[in-house]
Amino acid sequence: MRLNYLPVLLCFFVLSCGRELPKVSELVEEANSADWSQAVTESIKINAPLKEVWKYASNSDNAKEWSIFFDHISPLPGIPDGQIGALRRCFRMANETGPYWDEVVTEVIPEKLRQITTYNLTGFPFNFLVKGQFVFVRQMYRSIDENTSELVFLTRSAPSGNVFGDLAFYLSRKETARIFKLNLENIKARIEGKPRPYPWEN
Repeated sequence: MRLNYLPVLLCFFVLSCGRELPKVSELVEEANSADWSQAVTESIKINAPLKEVWKYASNSDNAKEWSIFFDHISPLPGIPDGQIGALRRCFRMANETGPYWDEVVTEVIPEKLRQITTYNLTGFPFNFLVKGQFVFVRQMYRSIDENTSELVFLTRSAPSGNVFGDLAFYLSRKETARIFKLNLENIKARIEGKPRPYPWEN
């Protein structure tokens, strides 16, 4: 009978062992070779030139003004925020207690693309499922005309992850899409000089 528990114990052992963060070049290669057709995707049109949208949305300091899920982003020591290889920590709560996760910027094409890898989710109920799991996030920017732009948020789990992490990502797709949508509405409002429509959610 004890033998029946061995696969379960092995699974939990593997999941409890986090992976080291790969090199940025490896993360870029994996993200760019992944199938993004099944990514969680939300987009919005903003009545502002592309340069203004890029300047606002690519600045981590502005995240507090538009995110409904995390309170703020704090750059971590090392490469300056916003540059390739820069590390930052996203805190759910203003006092930096409770859930947080880390991010590394892996690709930047000004006024076109920012690519980020999310990892080290801490303080969430499903932590045991996502130990060592990476999630790719893209912000894509497009000019429609000189006064109108489109901003797109996309995310998908890294193909190198495990089946349990993929399951956790799948189960959170609907909520992720909702958060993306409201965050984009907040970004649009702030750039267009309007009141923020959606507050931070406790």
